[in-house]
Amino acid sequence: MSRHKLPSGAPPPDLQGRVFDADGKRYAVLFFSSPSDTQALLTDAEREVAALVVSGHSNSDVARIRSTSPRTVANQLASIYQKLGVGSRSELAARIAALE
Repeated sequence: MSRHKLPSGAPPPDLQGRVFDADGKRYAVLFFSSPSDTQALLTDAEREVAALVVSGHSNSDVARIRSTSPRTVANQLASIYQKLGVGSRSELAARIAALE
């Protein structure tokens, strides 16, 4: 059995995994989700924040629009990045564009 070196960095954003036990053994299943599954990962608030950020608004702008604090927006954005496997606003924009 040959071993392949995986590329460094984050896994593909649509790669999902589940672990389960059966017959005293532990199994892991990896699969790629569809874009609609990825979209479903975000809460309504996160989808709104993502849309505002992708349209060019700053965290302060988003906070003002949503009547919340810039820190809350930053936390929501961090959650969005983690859930979608992106690390920047430009990657988020590309990911959102791929979903449409």
